[in-house]
Amino acid sequence: MNRAFAVCLATIGLTASLAHANLLVNGDFNNPNAVAAPIDWSLWTYGGGWANHQNNTSGPLDGVDGTYYMADGGYSSAGGGEFQIVPGTAGSTYTLTVDSGAQAWYLPYGEMRIFFLDAGSNQLAESFQATVDPAVYGPNYDIPHPWANYTLTAVAPANTALVKVEFAEPNGTGTVWFDNAVLTVVPEPSALALVAGSLLPLLGYRFRRGHRHS
Repeated sequence: MNRAFAVCLATIGLTASLAHANLLVNGDFNNPNAVAAPIDWSLWTYGGGWANHQNNTSGPLDGVDGTYYMADGGYSSAGGGEFQIVPGTAGSTYTLTVDSGAQAWYLPYGEMRIFFLDAGSNQLAESFQATVDPAVYGPNYDIPHPWANYTLTAVAPANTALVKVEFAEPNGTGTVWFDNAVLTVVPEPSALALVAGSLLPLLGYRFRRGHRHS
């Protein structure tokens, strides 16, 4: 295989793999394999709420896959959550997925969030979506919410340098679970155009060379 053509294929493969790679570290919350705070995540609580790293092995609180997960919650006017910050690029499309469920207790409410920050960590924009939401399932108490997968997509605005991902039970009453968080990115159009532009001369050269020898 022509070396230049091999480089083209490698470049295409690298671009595709980056678009599907998880940008979050320890997104499954399995490190450590203990109740200590999950590595690479920052936890917060207020008003007596909680952000517990746990893996109950029996009853209704089983993890979605039998491993560790986050259990965030609080009583009225309390809550908790966790976040992680990774490098970001303006113009790129970010997709966040997470498994989430809730304890059958009062009216729990959970959110998944994407914050776009500049180089000084100033917030530029925010996108959020409810996972467990009383407005959706109705204002009835003690309803179980089985694990399900949720997706949030947002485009990074100009000057984005960092992406902050957060999961929280901010203002409900009860505990919401989060597990298997994945953040992926589709490169900005200019980056894709640059890759395509670099491939065309090489492909054209290979075509002309093959045509001369035919």
